[in-house]
Amino acid sequence: MSKQLYKVFDEVEFKAQLLAKYWNNFYTEISEHLPDTYQPEMQELSIKLDEALSNLVDQLRNPTLTLATTGTTSSGKSTLVNLLCGAEIVPVAVSEMSAGAVTIEYSKEKSLIIHETPGALWECGEWRGIREEKIYQRLYQVMISYIENRETQPNLACPQSTIFYPFRLVKESKLELPQGTRVKILDLPGLAYVGDQGNADVIKQCREALCIVTYNSAETDAHKVKSLLQEVVQQVKDLGGSPARMLFTLNRIDVFRADKNWPETENRFVENAKRDIKNELTEQLKEYTEDIEKLQVVKLSTWPALLALQIQNNDDIYSAEACKKADNNFNGLIDEDILEVLPRNVQKWSRHDRTRVAEALWKKSYAEEFQQHLKEHITQHFPQLVIPQAIERFNVAAGNAVAEWALQTTTAILRSSEEHYQQECEKISHIRSSLDRFLQLSDANLRKPFEKIDTKIKQVIAEQSEDDPVLYLESTILELKNVEPYNLLGEKLYPLYGWRRELGQGIKQVLEAVAKSLETGKVDLDSTNLKKANLLNVNLLGRNLNRLVSLGYTASVAKEGKIMEAKTDSEKNQLKQINEELNELAIHLNIVMEDVLKQISNQELNRMYQAVVELFNCHLSYIEEGANDIAPSIAIKFPESKFSKKVDSQLTFNFRFEAGFPINKGTWQKSVQVAREERIWYTLWIAKKTVYDTKYETRSSDNAEIPSVENLLTGWIIQSKKGEAEIVNKIATWLLEQIDCLKKNVDKIQNDIIDRYQTRLDKANQEITLDYEKQKNVWQPIQQKAQNLAEEFSSLEKVLKEEH
Repeated sequence: MSKQLYKVFDEVEFKAQLLAKYWNNFYTEISEHLPDTYQPEMQELSIKLDEALSNLVDQLRNPTLTLATTGTTSSGKSTLVNLLCGAEIVPVAVSEMSAGAVTIEYSKEKSLIIHETPGALWECGEWRGIREEKIYQRLYQVMISYIENRETQPNLACPQSTIFYPFRLVKESKLELPQGTRVKILDLPGLAYVGDQGNADVIKQCREALCIVTYNSAETDAHKVKSLLQEVVQQVKDLGGSPARMLFTLNRIDVFRADKNWPETENRFVENAKRDIKNELTEQLKEYTEDIEKLQVVKLSTWPALLALQIQNNDDIYSAEACKKADNNFNGLIDEDILEVLPRNVQKWSRHDRTRVAEALWKKSYAEEFQQHLKEHITQHFPQLVIPQAIERFNVAAGNAVAEWALQTTTAILRSSEEHYQQECEKISHIRSSLDRFLQLSDANLRKPFEKIDTKIKQVIAEQSEDDPVLYLESTILELKNVEPYNLLGEKLYPLYGWRRELGQGIKQVLEAVAKSLETGKVDLDSTNLKKANLLNVNLLGRNLNRLVSLGYTASVAKEGKIMEAKTDSEKNQLKQINEELNELAIHLNIVMEDVLKQISNQELNRMYQAVVELFNCHLSYIEEGANDIAPSIAIKFPESKFSKKVDSQLTFNFRFEAGFPINKGTWQKSVQVAREERIWYTLWIAKKTVYDTKYETRSSDNAEIPSVENLLTGWIIQSKKGEAEIVNKIATWLLEQIDCLKKNVDKIQNDIIDRYQTRLDKANQEITLDYEKQKNVWQPIQQKAQNLAEEFSSLEKVLKEEH
């Protein structure tokens, strides 16, 4: 989009204002030929149109631009937030500090609010006129307090803070926003804190936000890089919506300048990172395949870029501190000719020296390119987040009603004479029948695949069949994709069956972490999905694994299993303890898995909800077009917002796991030496000696086959598979309920529209006398103007598409 951002908003406003004028002109003209009884209805339409227009203009002139920031582990996300603000106000640390969500709203006056949250162990309140360093310190103390206490108080709510600050993103970056735009930055929590309810409420706002996702370019370990890519996918899912509105930032890119073959290594990394991020997203978010192909990935080094700003601060002490950090950490970004003339004591750097260093850091950190990319990203995607919704609200509030009234009233008047009235009544009856048949057929086509799924899955459950219900669900939905109009959806319906892969991957990753910990004897539960679980529960699982390792359930025993015959009390006790600990493992795994699967389920259910909304919007667009072909003069509209809000998103998935192994009683023969005395022959049987005979006694034992980790975990995976049939059953039932609700609402809206036309026809028949000349010279031209008016109102929602 080449136009300035504010001009896009201005053009939509101008078009809406023009529509109001068209209506006023139409109102004036038609009033000359209508009885006074029509005035109340027309005046009410005008009042509602004025209110809707006023609201639309207000939304266009005062939109809210929300930038949500998130990032992979150690990706410098908090430093990016500070860069956007132009000051160090959000805590930065090597370890994860983003515990709670921080909202930063643009304001000329500085203030900090730390909101009251359940069980807060830190000071809450509001501080006005607060300085940057005090904001930083207070947030740091709050987050440290939370992080230090969350293990012992698992129900402690994450802190929630709001900062009002005149950040540079608005002041200096020339975004060319509409004059009254409200801008805020959402600094989202780290992956481990996403599940907190307060954070979840903030993340919900991100569906109407532009997002910046930071990626740690400095990580070189292949295993950790793979983990980072998984984190990227998780964050995209948590943010919800299309990756198209997300700007992916390869942070810490300056690490490659130390390479002998720079910039070749940097360019190679960027290309590989782009490819890997796209591949990972495409694999797990197939519904956004087209958007992912156009993904924006940019380079940046946030810390030197922030230092470049701080060095140019008018406060000499503040500037000198930034100079020292730059000199200690980023000499490689400062040109040799600058370094050669710089005094070693940064306090002696002149303002000219500092300016040169700042310019070098700004340039080589790619800060200017990042800023330009961000500006283009906002210009391209911000209108899409604001304008279509504003236009939809305008149309629902008044636009559709005005277009419907103008077209129906003029048509009714032209059909109001006695000779045409009865014919038109019969035509309305015919239209009702035709629309009913069309809608019934359309509904049946939509329901058919889901009824097949419902019937099949109930059969599978009743007969305990070995058929794969998810594969049947997938194949049936793929069939739907080949039927008009649903073939337009592409991969949008993938989430309706893709949840199996995501739940399976989540279960597999948790179980693999457990297996590796037991086999190696070194407990490591730092996987992407385990970060979603309650920390206390993960720690309890870790202790349980350590106890199993101590009992000998590790190395070859964990890898291959063992048949154990416990003979001694000590061996029996060990066997009993292993069994108890494996049962404990099932309990702890259940708790942790429940946390993990709850988070994954929430992500997948949100995707499924969006898939159903896409399906219904496609269906509505199709039936609206078909209904208007059947009844072109009635102006039938099925507004998407009236239906998408009625889609119920209440679905839950549940899994339970069992473990342990049976200990069986057995017997074994123990050899016993029994002493006896016998006479010695060569002493003539006078002397005696002690001799020992071997006898065998039957003893009891505890026998068990200790399962290998592989068998143990395979059993859990099999158990999870058994739950899939019930999930498909829930999905099929849920989908049919949503389709029933959709059909009910469509029928009601359609019947209401036709009823209004019948009422207007009856009124015209009773109150208007029309001769042929009046019909020809007055009402036919007015009806044409009504048709044009309806088309103009419909065209408003196309303005933004034309801009693109």
